[in-house]
Amino acid sequence: MIKFKDSDCYLMMFDLFGLIATSDELTFPMVWRDKYYLKKVIEIDGKNIFILGRDLELEGHE
Repeated sequence: MIKFKDSDCYLMMFDLFGLIATSDELTFPMVWRDKYYLKKVIEIDGKNIFILGRDLELEGHE
């Protein structure tokens, strides 16, 4: 698995219920849908979840 330091990641917002509904399991760190590296949950705010991570498609990782 690809691993990044906290300083290499940035805050991303996801729809909490959408993320849970389309995931078999949520463990951190993880690569989600081969698109995102999700390092750790920062905050859950109502219907949104804020996660420290990276967008792998933007970074060019395969």
